[in-house]
Amino acid sequence: MKFEDQLFQEAGVNWDLEKLYLKLTQAKQLHTFSSAQLTAIEKAILRGLLCNYSPKDIAKHLHWALNSLRVELTRGLYRYVETLTAHDLNAIKSWRNIAQWLEAAGYKILQPRCDWQEAPEISSFYGRETELAQLEKKIIQNKYHVITLLGMGGIGKTTLGIKFAQQNLYEFKYIIWRNLAHAPMLEDLLPGILGFLNCNNLPTDINEQISLLIEYLRSSRCLLIFDGLEALLGVNHLAGFYQEKYSNYSHFIKRISEESHQSCLLLTSQDEPMNMYFVRGNKADSIQLGSLGDAAKEIFREKGLSDSNCWQKMIERYGGNPLALNLVSTTIKDLFDGSVALFLGANTELEVIVPTPFQKLLKEQFKRLSDLEKQIVSTLATNRQPMNLKQIQMHFESQVSLSKLLPTLTSLKKRSLIVVLAAENQISFTLQPMIMKYLIFTHRAEKSRVNI
Repeated sequence: MKFEDQLFQEAGVNWDLEKLYLKLTQAKQLHTFSSAQLTAIEKAILRGLLCNYSPKDIAKHLHWALNSLRVELTRGLYRYVETLTAHDLNAIKSWRNIAQWLEAAGYKILQPRCDWQEAPEISSFYGRETELAQLEKKIIQNKYHVITLLGMGGIGKTTLGIKFAQQNLYEFKYIIWRNLAHAPMLEDLLPGILGFLNCNNLPTDINEQISLLIEYLRSSRCLLIFDGLEALLGVNHLAGFYQEKYSNYSHFIKRISEESHQSCLLLTSQDEPMNMYFVRGNKADSIQLGSLGDAAKEIFREKGLSDSNCWQKMIERYGGNPLALNLVSTTIKDLFDGSVALFLGANTELEVIVPTPFQKLLKEQFKRLSDLEKQIVSTLATNRQPMNLKQIQMHFESQVSLSKLLPTLTSLKKRSLIVVLAAENQISFTLQPMIMKYLIFTHRAEKSRVNI
Protein backbone atom coordinates (compact mmCIF):
# COMPACT_ATOMS: atom_id res chain seq x y z
CA MET A 1 0.00 0.00 0.00
CA LYS A 2 1.29 3.45 -0.89
CA PHE A 3 2.23 5.80 1.93
CA GLU A 4 -0.51 8.29 1.07
CA ASP A 5 -3.15 5.53 0.93
CA GLN A 6 -2.68 4.97 4.67
CA LEU A 7 -3.41 8.56 5.67
CA PHE A 8 -6.69 9.74 7.21
CA GLN A 9 -8.46 6.40 6.75
CA GLU A 10 -10.80 7.34 9.62
CA ALA A 11 -12.73 9.45 7.10
CA GLY A 12 -14.35 6.23 5.87
CA VAL A 13 -16.32 5.95 9.11
CA ASN A 14 -18.44 9.02 8.38
CA TRP A 15 -18.16 9.52 4.63
CA ASP A 16 -19.12 7.48 1.57
CA LEU A 17 -15.60 7.59 0.13
CA GLU A 18 -16.11 5.23 -2.79
CA LYS A 19 -19.02 7.27 -4.08
CA LEU A 20 -17.08 10.50 -3.53
CA TYR A 21 -14.02 9.20 -5.40
CA LEU A 22 -16.24 8.22 -8.33
CA LYS A 23 -18.14 11.51 -8.47
CA LEU A 24 -15.01 13.66 -8.03
CA THR A 25 -13.27 11.69 -10.78
CA GLN A 26 -16.19 12.55 -13.08
CA ALA A 27 -15.96 16.20 -11.98
CA LYS A 28 -12.20 16.20 -12.64
CA GLN A 29 -12.73 14.85 -16.13
CA LEU A 30 -15.32 17.56 -16.84
CA HIS A 31 -13.01 20.25 -15.47
CA THR A 32 -9.88 19.06 -17.32
CA PHE A 33 -11.58 17.79 -20.51
CA SER A 34 -9.65 14.54 -20.11
CA SER A 35 -10.01 10.97 -18.85
CA ALA A 36 -7.76 11.64 -15.85
CA GLN A 37 -8.45 9.69 -12.65
CA LEU A 38 -8.38 10.99 -9.09
CA THR A 39 -4.82 10.41 -7.81
CA ALA A 40 -3.83 8.78 -4.52
CA ILE A 41 -2.53 12.18 -3.34
CA GLU A 42 -5.83 13.89 -4.17
CA LYS A 43 -7.75 11.16 -2.33
CA ALA A 44 -5.50 11.55 0.74
CA ILE A 45 -5.95 15.36 0.76
CA LEU A 46 -9.73 14.91 0.45
CA ARG A 47 -9.80 12.47 3.39
CA GLY A 48 -7.74 14.90 5.47
CA LEU A 49 -10.14 17.78 4.80
CA LEU A 50 -13.15 15.58 5.62
CA CYS A 51 -11.48 14.75 8.97
CA ASN A 52 -11.15 18.50 9.67
CA TYR A 53 -7.39 18.65 9.17
CA SER A 54 -6.24 22.03 7.88
CA PRO A 55 -4.06 22.30 4.74
CA LYS A 56 -1.11 23.00 7.06
CA ASP A 57 -1.72 19.75 9.00
CA ILE A 58 -2.20 17.76 5.77
CA ALA A 59 1.03 19.16 4.32
CA LYS A 60 2.91 17.95 7.40
CA HIS A 61 1.48 14.45 7.08
CA LEU A 62 2.40 14.35 3.39
CA HIS A 63 5.83 15.90 4.02
CA TRP A 64 4.99 18.65 1.54
CA ALA A 65 5.58 22.38 1.61
CA LEU A 66 2.37 24.24 2.53
CA ASN A 67 2.52 26.40 -0.63
CA SER A 68 2.75 23.28 -2.81
CA LEU A 69 -0.34 21.86 -1.15
CA ARG A 70 -2.24 25.12 -1.63
CA VAL A 71 -1.43 25.06 -5.33
CA GLU A 72 -2.64 21.46 -5.51
CA LEU A 73 -5.91 22.47 -3.86
CA THR A 74 -6.64 25.60 -5.90
CA ARG A 75 -5.78 23.99 -9.23
CA GLY A 76 -7.40 20.68 -8.46
CA LEU A 77 -9.61 19.48 -5.60
CA TYR A 78 -11.33 22.81 -4.87
CA ARG A 79 -12.36 23.12 -8.51
CA TYR A 80 -13.63 19.52 -8.68
CA VAL A 81 -15.75 20.00 -5.54
CA GLU A 82 -17.23 23.20 -6.99
CA THR A 83 -18.16 21.30 -10.14
CA LEU A 84 -19.62 18.37 -8.18
CA THR A 85 -21.74 20.58 -5.88
CA ALA A 86 -22.85 22.96 -8.67
CA HIS A 87 -21.10 26.02 -7.19
CA ASP A 88 -19.52 28.82 -9.22
CA LEU A 89 -15.84 28.61 -10.13
CA ASN A 90 -13.57 29.92 -7.34
CA ALA A 91 -16.51 29.95 -4.90
CA ILE A 92 -14.52 28.11 -2.21
CA LYS A 93 -13.22 30.67 0.30
CA SER A 94 -12.10 28.27 3.03
CA TRP A 95 -10.91 24.69 3.25
CA ARG A 96 -13.83 24.12 5.65
CA ASN A 97 -16.24 24.60 2.72
CA ILE A 98 -15.24 21.16 1.41
CA ALA A 99 -16.80 19.15 4.25
CA GLN A 100 -19.75 21.55 4.56
CA TRP A 101 -20.70 21.40 0.89
CA LEU A 102 -20.18 17.66 0.53
CA GLU A 103 -22.30 17.00 3.63
CA ALA A 104 -25.06 19.20 2.20
CA ALA A 105 -24.80 17.19 -1.04
CA GLY A 106 -25.49 13.95 0.89
CA TYR A 107 -22.06 12.28 0.93
CA LYS A 108 -21.81 12.11 4.71
CA ILE A 109 -23.00 8.87 6.29
CA LEU A 110 -25.72 9.58 8.82
CA GLN A 111 -25.01 8.11 12.24
CA PRO A 112 -27.80 5.67 13.10
CA ARG A 113 -29.72 5.96 16.34
CA CYS A 114 -29.51 2.64 18.17
CA ASP A 115 -31.54 1.34 21.10
CA TRP A 116 -29.91 -1.93 22.15
CA GLN A 117 -31.60 -2.27 25.58
CA GLU A 118 -30.68 -5.77 26.87
CA ALA A 119 -28.80 -6.98 23.80
CA PRO A 120 -25.74 -8.99 24.91
CA GLU A 121 -22.25 -7.99 23.87
CA ILE A 122 -20.52 -10.30 21.39
CA SER A 123 -17.13 -11.48 22.64
CA SER A 124 -16.58 -14.05 19.88
CA PHE A 125 -18.12 -14.76 16.50
CA TYR A 126 -17.41 -17.88 14.48
CA GLY A 127 -18.17 -18.56 10.83
CA ARG A 128 -21.74 -17.95 9.61
CA GLU A 129 -20.45 -16.18 6.48
CA THR A 130 -23.17 -17.88 4.41
CA GLU A 131 -25.95 -16.80 6.77
CA LEU A 132 -24.60 -13.23 6.98
CA ALA A 133 -24.52 -13.08 3.19
CA GLN A 134 -28.12 -14.35 3.08
CA LEU A 135 -29.24 -11.66 5.51
CA GLU A 136 -27.46 -8.92 3.59
CA LYS A 137 -28.96 -10.05 0.31
CA LYS A 138 -32.49 -10.35 1.66
CA ILE A 139 -32.55 -7.27 3.91
CA ILE A 140 -30.08 -4.81 2.36
CA GLN A 141 -30.41 -5.64 -1.34
CA ASN A 142 -33.91 -7.08 -1.69
CA LYS A 143 -35.47 -5.10 1.17
CA TYR A 144 -37.38 -7.95 2.81
CA HIS A 145 -39.85 -6.80 5.47
CA VAL A 146 -39.65 -9.80 7.84
CA ILE A 147 -36.88 -12.36 8.37
CA THR A 148 -36.95 -15.08 11.04
CA LEU A 149 -33.72 -16.71 12.25
CA LEU A 150 -34.58 -20.24 13.41
CA GLY A 151 -32.68 -22.88 15.36
CA MET A 152 -32.43 -24.65 18.69
CA GLY A 153 -31.16 -22.89 21.80
CA GLY A 154 -27.47 -22.01 21.75
CA ILE A 155 -27.09 -22.29 17.97
CA GLY A 156 -26.22 -18.58 17.64
CA LYS A 157 -29.38 -16.81 16.45
CA THR A 158 -28.97 -13.86 18.82
CA THR A 159 -25.27 -13.50 18.04
CA LEU A 160 -25.93 -13.58 14.30
CA GLY A 161 -28.63 -10.92 14.61
CA ILE A 162 -26.30 -8.60 16.53
CA LYS A 163 -23.41 -9.24 14.14
CA PHE A 164 -25.57 -8.44 11.12
CA ALA A 165 -26.78 -5.18 12.70
CA GLN A 166 -23.23 -4.13 13.64
CA GLN A 167 -21.91 -4.82 10.15
CA ASN A 168 -24.73 -2.85 8.53
CA LEU A 169 -25.16 0.05 10.95
CA TYR A 170 -25.09 2.72 8.29
CA GLU A 171 -27.80 1.09 6.19
CA PHE A 172 -30.40 2.16 8.77
CA LYS A 173 -31.48 5.38 10.43
CA TYR A 174 -32.79 3.50 13.48
CA ILE A 175 -31.85 0.12 14.98
CA ILE A 176 -34.08 -1.08 17.81
CA TRP A 177 -33.48 -4.29 19.79
CA ARG A 178 -36.09 -5.88 22.02
CA ASN A 179 -35.72 -9.03 24.12
CA LEU A 180 -38.92 -11.10 24.22
CA ALA A 181 -37.60 -13.61 26.78
CA HIS A 182 -39.92 -12.16 29.45
CA ALA A 183 -42.88 -12.34 27.06
CA PRO A 184 -43.96 -8.67 27.02
CA MET A 185 -47.43 -7.85 25.79
CA LEU A 186 -47.36 -6.07 22.44
CA GLU A 187 -49.29 -3.14 23.91
CA ASP A 188 -46.45 -2.71 26.44
CA LEU A 189 -43.72 -3.04 23.81
CA LEU A 190 -44.92 -0.61 21.13
CA PRO A 191 -45.02 2.62 23.18
CA GLY A 192 -41.31 2.33 24.01
CA ILE A 193 -40.42 1.77 20.36
CA LEU A 194 -42.55 4.69 19.20
CA GLY A 195 -41.08 6.85 21.97
CA PHE A 196 -37.57 6.11 20.75
CA LEU A 197 -38.71 7.18 17.27
CA ASN A 198 -39.73 10.54 18.78
CA CYS A 199 -43.44 9.94 18.39
CA ASN A 200 -45.66 12.45 20.17
CA ASN A 201 -49.38 12.09 20.93
CA LEU A 202 -49.32 8.29 21.09
CA PRO A 203 -52.74 6.76 20.25
CA THR A 204 -54.22 4.36 22.79
CA ASP A 205 -55.59 1.84 20.26
CA ILE A 206 -53.01 -0.84 19.43
CA ASN A 207 -53.98 -1.02 15.75
CA GLU A 208 -53.47 2.72 15.47
CA GLN A 209 -50.06 2.30 17.17
CA ILE A 210 -49.09 -0.35 14.60
CA SER A 211 -50.23 1.99 11.82
CA LEU A 212 -48.15 4.81 13.28
CA LEU A 213 -45.10 2.55 13.55
CA ILE A 214 -45.49 1.51 9.91
CA GLU A 215 -45.55 5.20 8.94
CA TYR A 216 -42.13 5.55 10.59
CA LEU A 217 -40.90 2.37 8.89
CA ARG A 218 -42.04 3.90 5.62
CA SER A 219 -40.40 7.30 6.10
CA SER A 220 -37.12 6.07 7.66
CA ARG A 221 -35.13 2.88 7.09
CA CYS A 222 -35.33 0.99 10.38
CA LEU A 223 -34.18 -2.39 11.65
CA LEU A 224 -36.33 -3.85 14.42
CA ILE A 225 -34.91 -6.95 16.10
CA PHE A 226 -37.21 -9.05 18.32
CA ASP A 227 -35.12 -11.71 20.04
CA GLY A 228 -36.60 -14.91 21.50
CA LEU A 229 -40.07 -15.08 19.95
CA GLU A 230 -40.52 -18.64 21.26
CA ALA A 231 -41.42 -17.13 24.66
CA LEU A 232 -44.76 -16.06 23.13
CA LEU A 233 -45.60 -19.47 21.68
CA GLY A 234 -47.86 -22.11 23.14
CA VAL A 235 -46.99 -24.94 25.54
CA ASN A 236 -47.96 -28.57 24.85
CA HIS A 237 -48.67 -27.81 21.23
CA LEU A 238 -47.11 -28.31 17.81
CA ALA A 239 -44.51 -25.73 16.83
CA GLY A 240 -45.49 -22.19 15.97
CA PHE A 241 -48.86 -21.50 17.66
CA TYR A 242 -49.05 -18.34 19.75
CA GLN A 243 -50.40 -18.30 23.29
CA GLU A 244 -53.83 -16.68 23.06
CA LYS A 245 -52.82 -13.49 24.90
CA TYR A 246 -49.99 -12.91 22.41
CA SER A 247 -52.05 -13.50 19.26
CA ASN A 248 -51.83 -9.81 18.32
CA TYR A 249 -48.14 -10.38 17.54
CA SER A 250 -49.34 -12.51 14.62
CA HIS A 251 -51.42 -9.60 13.33
CA PHE A 252 -48.47 -7.24 13.88
CA ILE A 253 -46.04 -9.44 11.90
CA LYS A 254 -48.61 -9.85 9.12
CA ARG A 255 -49.00 -6.10 8.73
CA ILE A 256 -45.23 -5.50 8.82
CA SER A 257 -44.73 -8.11 6.09
CA GLU A 258 -47.54 -7.01 3.79
CA GLU A 259 -47.71 -3.22 3.99
CA SER A 260 -45.46 -0.89 2.01
CA HIS A 261 -42.33 0.44 3.78
CA GLN A 262 -38.51 0.37 3.54
CA SER A 263 -37.63 -1.30 6.86
CA CYS A 264 -37.19 -4.80 8.31
CA LEU A 265 -38.34 -6.79 11.33
CA LEU A 266 -35.72 -9.43 12.21
CA LEU A 267 -37.03 -12.16 14.51
CA THR A 268 -35.16 -14.94 16.30
CA SER A 269 -37.00 -18.03 17.51
CA GLN A 270 -36.46 -21.68 18.35
CA ASP A 271 -39.78 -22.43 16.60
CA GLU A 272 -41.07 -20.85 13.41
CA PRO A 273 -44.23 -18.88 14.21
CA MET A 274 -47.20 -20.31 12.35
CA ASN A 275 -48.07 -17.02 10.63
CA MET A 276 -44.76 -17.16 8.71
CA TYR A 277 -46.32 -19.93 6.61
CA PHE A 278 -48.93 -17.45 5.37
CA VAL A 279 -46.78 -14.33 4.91
CA ARG A 280 -43.70 -16.01 3.43
CA GLY A 281 -43.15 -14.74 -0.08
CA ASN A 282 -41.40 -11.86 -1.76
CA LYS A 283 -41.04 -9.81 1.43
CA ALA A 284 -40.86 -12.42 4.23
CA ASP A 285 -38.71 -15.50 4.78
CA SER A 286 -37.01 -17.71 7.38
CA ILE A 287 -33.39 -18.82 7.68
CA GLN A 288 -32.64 -22.05 9.56
CA LEU A 289 -29.36 -22.13 11.48
CA GLY A 290 -27.69 -25.51 11.66
CA SER A 291 -24.27 -26.78 12.69
CA LEU A 292 -21.45 -24.27 12.88
CA GLY A 293 -19.37 -26.78 10.90
CA ASP A 294 -15.61 -26.38 10.61
CA ALA A 295 -15.83 -22.86 12.09
CA ALA A 296 -16.51 -24.55 15.46
CA LYS A 297 -12.88 -25.67 15.55
CA GLU A 298 -11.97 -22.08 16.38
CA ILE A 299 -13.70 -22.62 19.75
CA PHE A 300 -11.34 -25.52 20.49
CA ARG A 301 -8.32 -23.43 19.44
CA GLU A 302 -9.33 -20.57 21.71
CA LYS A 303 -9.82 -23.00 24.62
CA GLY A 304 -6.40 -24.53 23.94
CA LEU A 305 -7.72 -28.08 23.42
CA SER A 306 -5.48 -30.78 21.98
CA ASP A 307 -6.09 -33.79 19.69
CA SER A 308 -7.29 -31.82 16.67
CA ASN A 309 -7.90 -35.15 14.88
CA CYS A 310 -10.84 -35.65 17.27
CA TRP A 311 -12.39 -32.20 16.84
CA GLN A 312 -14.69 -33.18 13.99
CA LYS A 313 -16.15 -35.97 16.09
CA MET A 314 -16.87 -33.45 18.85
CA ILE A 315 -18.66 -31.18 16.40
CA GLU A 316 -20.84 -34.09 15.24
CA ARG A 317 -21.62 -35.22 18.80
CA TYR A 318 -22.86 -31.73 19.73
CA GLY A 319 -24.54 -30.87 16.46
CA GLY A 320 -22.13 -27.99 15.83
CA ASN A 321 -23.93 -26.00 18.56
CA PRO A 322 -21.54 -23.18 19.63
CA LEU A 323 -22.96 -22.79 23.14
CA ALA A 324 -22.80 -26.53 23.87
CA LEU A 325 -19.28 -26.75 22.41
CA ASN A 326 -18.11 -23.77 24.48
CA LEU A 327 -19.51 -25.28 27.67
CA VAL A 328 -18.14 -28.78 27.12
CA SER A 329 -14.75 -27.36 26.02
CA THR A 330 -14.44 -25.71 29.42
CA THR A 331 -15.12 -29.08 31.07
CA ILE A 332 -12.47 -30.74 28.88
CA LYS A 333 -9.99 -27.99 29.75
CA ASP A 334 -10.67 -28.22 33.48
CA LEU A 335 -11.07 -31.97 34.00
CA PHE A 336 -9.28 -33.67 31.08
CA ASP A 337 -6.22 -31.42 30.79
CA GLY A 338 -7.56 -30.10 27.48
CA SER A 339 -7.45 -33.51 25.82
CA VAL A 340 -10.45 -34.22 23.57
CA ALA A 341 -9.24 -37.81 23.11
CA LEU A 342 -9.29 -38.43 26.88
CA PHE A 343 -12.78 -36.95 27.09
CA LEU A 344 -14.13 -39.10 24.26
CA GLY A 345 -12.47 -42.15 25.78
CA ALA A 346 -13.91 -41.60 29.26
CA ASN A 347 -16.81 -44.02 28.66
CA THR A 348 -19.43 -41.31 28.87
CA GLU A 349 -22.68 -42.64 27.42
CA LEU A 350 -22.87 -41.84 23.68
CA GLU A 351 -19.51 -40.06 24.21
CA VAL A 352 -21.52 -37.02 25.28
CA ILE A 353 -22.14 -35.02 28.44
CA VAL A 354 -24.82 -32.34 28.49
CA PRO A 355 -23.60 -29.32 30.51
CA THR A 356 -26.06 -28.12 33.17
CA PRO A 357 -26.72 -24.69 31.57
CA PHE A 358 -27.58 -26.44 28.32
CA GLN A 359 -29.89 -28.88 30.12
CA LYS A 360 -31.91 -25.88 31.28
CA LEU A 361 -32.26 -24.64 27.68
CA LEU A 362 -33.46 -28.06 26.52
CA LYS A 363 -35.86 -28.35 29.46
CA GLU A 364 -37.55 -25.09 28.44
CA GLN A 365 -37.77 -26.21 24.82
CA PHE A 366 -39.21 -29.63 25.72
CA LYS A 367 -41.91 -27.96 27.83
CA ARG A 368 -43.44 -26.57 24.64
CA LEU A 369 -43.71 -29.97 22.91
CA SER A 370 -47.08 -31.64 22.34
CA ASP A 371 -47.70 -34.98 24.05
CA LEU A 372 -47.14 -36.89 20.82
CA GLU A 373 -43.89 -35.03 20.16
CA LYS A 374 -42.65 -35.98 23.62
CA GLN A 375 -43.58 -39.62 23.04
CA ILE A 376 -41.78 -39.71 19.69
CA VAL A 377 -38.50 -38.22 20.94
CA SER A 378 -38.66 -40.51 23.97
CA THR A 379 -39.11 -43.48 21.63
CA LEU A 380 -36.16 -42.41 19.47
CA ALA A 381 -33.97 -41.93 22.54
CA THR A 382 -34.89 -45.32 24.00
CA ASN A 383 -34.35 -47.10 20.69
CA ARG A 384 -31.07 -45.24 20.00
CA GLN A 385 -31.13 -46.44 16.39
CA PRO A 386 -32.80 -44.64 13.45
CA MET A 387 -36.46 -45.60 13.03
CA ASN A 388 -38.65 -45.39 9.94
CA LEU A 389 -42.29 -44.31 9.93
CA LYS A 390 -43.63 -47.84 10.30
CA GLN A 391 -41.36 -48.61 13.25
CA ILE A 392 -42.42 -45.40 15.02
CA GLN A 393 -46.08 -46.19 14.39
CA MET A 394 -45.72 -49.77 15.69
CA HIS A 395 -44.21 -48.53 18.93
CA PHE A 396 -47.51 -47.10 20.09
CA GLU A 397 -50.11 -49.43 21.60
CA SER A 398 -52.83 -47.92 19.42
CA GLN A 399 -51.16 -47.19 16.11
CA VAL A 400 -50.87 -43.48 15.35
CA SER A 401 -52.22 -42.51 11.94
CA LEU A 402 -49.94 -40.87 9.40
CA SER A 403 -52.25 -37.85 9.39
CA LYS A 404 -51.16 -37.22 13.02
CA LEU A 405 -47.62 -38.56 12.78
CA LEU A 406 -46.40 -36.54 9.79
CA PRO A 407 -47.34 -33.06 11.15
CA THR A 408 -45.77 -34.03 14.47
CA LEU A 409 -42.49 -35.11 12.83
CA THR A 410 -42.56 -31.90 10.78
CA SER A 411 -42.94 -29.91 13.98
CA LEU A 412 -39.99 -31.72 15.59
CA LYS A 413 -37.88 -31.08 12.49
CA LYS A 414 -38.72 -27.38 12.61
CA ARG A 415 -37.68 -27.34 16.26
CA SER A 416 -34.29 -28.87 15.22
CA LEU A 417 -34.90 -31.80 17.57
CA ILE A 418 -34.82 -34.70 15.11
CA VAL A 419 -32.50 -35.67 12.28
CA VAL A 420 -34.01 -36.97 9.03
CA LEU A 421 -31.91 -39.63 7.26
CA ALA A 422 -32.40 -40.69 3.65
CA ALA A 423 -30.75 -43.92 2.51
CA GLU A 424 -31.64 -46.77 0.12
CA ASN A 425 -35.04 -45.34 -0.77
CA GLN A 426 -36.04 -45.18 2.89
CA ILE A 427 -36.53 -42.26 5.24
CA SER A 428 -35.71 -42.74 8.91
CA PHE A 429 -35.52 -40.51 11.96
CA THR A 430 -33.13 -40.20 14.87
CA LEU A 431 -31.83 -37.67 17.40
CA GLN A 432 -28.58 -35.81 17.71
CA PRO A 433 -26.39 -37.56 20.34
CA MET A 434 -26.66 -34.52 22.64
CA ILE A 435 -30.49 -34.59 22.51
CA MET A 436 -30.54 -38.36 22.96
CA LYS A 437 -28.26 -38.17 25.99
CA TYR A 438 -30.41 -35.46 27.59
CA LEU A 439 -33.58 -37.55 27.15
CA ILE A 440 -31.93 -40.71 28.52
CA PHE A 441 -30.66 -38.73 31.52
CA THR A 442 -34.08 -37.14 32.11
CA HIS A 443 -35.88 -40.50 31.82
CA ARG A 444 -33.55 -42.09 34.37
CA ALA A 445 -33.93 -39.16 36.76
CA GLU A 446 -37.73 -39.39 36.58
CA LYS A 447 -37.57 -43.16 37.11
CA SER A 448 -35.39 -42.69 40.19
CA ARG A 449 -37.87 -40.19 41.66
CA VAL A 450 -40.74 -42.67 41.12
CA ASN A 451 -38.78 -45.48 42.82
CA ILE A 452 -38.02 -43.24 45.80
